[in-house]
Amino acid sequence: MNLTEIAFNYRKTVLLVVGLLLINGVFAYFTLPAQEDPTITIREAIVSTAFPGMAPERIEQLVTKKLEEEIRKIPEVKEIKSLSSTGLSVVHVKIYDKYFNLDDIWQDLRNKTRTAHQKMPQGTSAPFVNDEFGDVSVITLALTADGFDMGAMYDIAQHVRDTLYAVEGTKKIEIMGQKAERIFVEVSNTKLAQLGIPPRLIINELQSQNIIRSGGEIDTGTKSFIVEPSGNYLDIADIENTQLNIPNTESFIALKDIATIKRDFVDPPTKLAYFNGQPAIFFAISMLPGYNILDYAPKMMKQVNATTNTLPIGYQLNVATYQAEQVEKTIKGVSISVLQTLAIVLVVVVLFLGIRTGLIVGAIVPCVMLATLSIMQFSGIKLERMSLATLIISLGLLVDNGIVIAEDFKRRIEQGTARFQAMLQGSKELAIPLLSSSVTTVLFFLPLMLAEHVAGEYTRSISLVILITLLTSWILALCVTPLLCFYFIKKEHPTVNGEQSTESNEGLMDKLYHYYEHFLHWVLRHKALFAGLMVALFFVSIFSMKFVAKQFFPDSDRTQILVNIDLPNGTSSKETNRQMQDIFVWLNQPDKFEFIESYSGYVGFSGPRFVLSLNPEDPADNKGFIVLNVATGTNISEKVALLDRQIEQTFPNVSARVKKMFLGPSDSSTIKIQVKGPDSKVIYQKAQQIMDVLHQVPNTIDIRNDWENLIAKVNVQIDQHRAKRAGLSSNDIAQALQAYFSGAQITEYREQDEIIPIVLRAKDAERHNLDRLRTLSIYSEKTGKAVPLFQVATFKPYNQFSVIHHEDMFRTVSIQARNTEMAAEDLKLIIDQKIDQLRQDLPVNHVIEYDGVIKESAAAQKALSANMPIVLGIILILLVAQFNSFRQSAIIALTIPLSFIGAVIGLHLLNAPFGFMVTLGLYSLAGIIINNAIVLIDRIKIELAEGKNQYQAVVDACLTRLRPITMTTITTVMGLLPLIIGQDALFYGMASVIAFGLAIGTILTLGLVPIIYAAFYKVKTP
Repeated sequence: MNLTEIAFNYRKTVLLVVGLLLINGVFAYFTLPAQEDPTITIREAIVSTAFPGMAPERIEQLVTKKLEEEIRKIPEVKEIKSLSSTGLSVVHVKIYDKYFNLDDIWQDLRNKTRTAHQKMPQGTSAPFVNDEFGDVSVITLALTADGFDMGAMYDIAQHVRDTLYAVEGTKKIEIMGQKAERIFVEVSNTKLAQLGIPPRLIINELQSQNIIRSGGEIDTGTKSFIVEPSGNYLDIADIENTQLNIPNTESFIALKDIATIKRDFVDPPTKLAYFNGQPAIFFAISMLPGYNILDYAPKMMKQVNATTNTLPIGYQLNVATYQAEQVEKTIKGVSISVLQTLAIVLVVVVLFLGIRTGLIVGAIVPCVMLATLSIMQFSGIKLERMSLATLIISLGLLVDNGIVIAEDFKRRIEQGTARFQAMLQGSKELAIPLLSSSVTTVLFFLPLMLAEHVAGEYTRSISLVILITLLTSWILALCVTPLLCFYFIKKEHPTVNGEQSTESNEGLMDKLYHYYEHFLHWVLRHKALFAGLMVALFFVSIFSMKFVAKQFFPDSDRTQILVNIDLPNGTSSKETNRQMQDIFVWLNQPDKFEFIESYSGYVGFSGPRFVLSLNPEDPADNKGFIVLNVATGTNISEKVALLDRQIEQTFPNVSARVKKMFLGPSDSSTIKIQVKGPDSKVIYQKAQQIMDVLHQVPNTIDIRNDWENLIAKVNVQIDQHRAKRAGLSSNDIAQALQAYFSGAQITEYREQDEIIPIVLRAKDAERHNLDRLRTLSIYSEKTGKAVPLFQVATFKPYNQFSVIHHEDMFRTVSIQARNTEMAAEDLKLIIDQKIDQLRQDLPVNHVIEYDGVIKESAAAQKALSANMPIVLGIILILLVAQFNSFRQSAIIALTIPLSFIGAVIGLHLLNAPFGFMVTLGLYSLAGIIINNAIVLIDRIKIELAEGKNQYQAVVDACLTRLRPITMTTITTVMGLLPLIIGQDALFYGMASVIAFGLAIGTILTLGLVPIIYAAFYKVKTP
């Protein structure tokens, strides 16, 4: 008893199950969790460690290297990248792509950083491990206010955050852009020296008075009394009235008489944010996994609107980024393409098979689609651009089974076979070949499912959806299509070759059969000529691939522009903020930039990760970042070029990097070259030479290296003999300098639940004056006297590296650039020879290598091909098992290169770049094209079993399978038209390869399979 017979006997149950799947599929479409792009596990954590004021080289040696040495001991760590700058060490830790349970790894990382901290110099902050680096902000809000300072805004921001947490599904709301408050005690060094008051006296007095301590408890027998001494500062006046004892006298003086006490914000400011040029505080809202953003985002916006109504007059909550809009746009666009493809496939099937048979075959399409959505819901696959677009690709494939079953049923009843027997015989004969065809197609997607790479993870839903749709199609083709054929297909008069025809296509099909039969006889008589032509075409295709543009992943179609602003390293955060404000004023010209709807600006950092592919840069005082939301329909490429040119023309002091959003794990437009080695001077000089090479390539812009420029440092060279005589130590001098110019935190001011540090520093006029470095008076605790610094030290300026980068514990300079006319992989081909020349004179242990998208692309292709030998082996085993023949299996395998010929033609004609998605297209194409050979070889076996001679069996088998092969090819190709015509951002190249490869490959297969069979089996031509 075969599957079709079981389904017929239990047809009511089958129809009920199918009906329930269809209903659930409709429900699943509206309830499945939706997102813009597939989920990628961000296997990266950031370890930040501070030692204020320490030089980059000392940070590298005393902090960063200690961390790297310990982190390297974690076996799951794939890569360690670090940055050592003035007073700060930042280490990026990446884990191998094969690991998914990261919590234990991050705990191990924390343990290692604690061990490393014990080896660091005293005064180093405890390393902070941020393992939530990959959290995506699905909604970014900006709080602006007229007439309120940042302190008041921050109080309101905390209230807003607490209110928004009430929305179910909220994972985290991070506040960004707030200014931290400080209580500054500003003193004049000269005045302190005149009065003989050492800074340590002020520090000790404030620390000892500002206490929160219990005085104990008095038990009187009947009652107990809590004793609490005062001293805790309740307001600024308390600090001002702190009494200081003037040394060597019995007099006291109030702190306000020798110092200015004020409440202000951190100076210089760090990590500021702006919305449309206005100072703002941002909320980065992350959603918990498993929630549907199309449900969560409207609920959050409802809460935002309700909260806005409760804010004081002048406050406003603005939407900076709203991912739900992009998700809805993406899903709507792909869904329309699915419906267009569905309509195209149905029309093609009806035209070829007639209305009755066409509708029977077409009925399988919505059934498979909705059943697939049901299975996706059960298996946890989300709705995103990958899974939905795969439905489009699979639409043309899944009708193949239905077409073959329906066409075979019609042919049998026209030959006089009883309906029931025709149904059972066709299913029995075709079940295994159709399963083999579906499985081989699925197997070609298996490397994608097994690839241990982030690009494979990004595209994994393609293979899963293909697996579901094709196997569901096979089951429904054997269980549902035969039932529909049994009840609804009518017997019609046969035509040539026993094939049914309808009035609409009878003449066309007769001509097609006639021409193809003549073509078959010709190629069978000229086997060597045709085979030689195919081999020549294949090698020409391989040669022409070098003229195809390369691009790992395409640019995104999001209506956003990213602008990175770089100033020379060493630029103060105040100057960066001033330059950014000038740019904001320039952008606020509606007549000039009418395409800009809104924008967010960040000073000193890169803001939240509002899309998964965005990788925020490390914070730095000399950097800014702007996200422009542009109007729909804007030519983004044109505006990117315009802004890039105009920003640097208008603001000559800044370097601007203006670019579009990108898809996939890496930016395909940016090339990255690394120089590694122990000698910093050698690698820095070699980096300059590489930058010169890039400057010589036309249209190459944004050329920079991550060590940036050298910065000046003043080395205070202490004469230890003089210092000892003056009663000073190196530590005394260092602490005095730190407190005087940068400020030293001495205690805390507590205001309700807020803790504000109290900082001792010099007055503005003194601490911003470089001349004060020489005349600064250092107070000696031993002698009780103040000594001018120039009496015990000399001053020597010199240049040093502003930042020092490492990769896997080696000093590394990374050079980045992008070309406006080509992707990074094409730019690499142009500069390869000159880069090789620069390698020639490198000292031992110094290397030049490519990083970024070049490295990612090579790793992705390697991961994808790693399992290909196993897959090919399984496919060959299946073919040999099905046909019990090595020769027939070899014939099928030899048709695979034919698809490559058409694929290359498609890339050239449609000007599509070759990348990771096109590689997937080639794999899938190989799986599709061999299906034609499988059904041809299978039919030849049947014809031979009926007693025909070999030549006639080959010809008749090809003619019998001509219509189903032609139909399935046309439905697949036509089904891909929406992706090609609409130039889908992600699937354009893949669709082009499959469409052209299948169309041309099928034509060639219909000629090559018979001649290879004839050659292998020595078929004689009459």
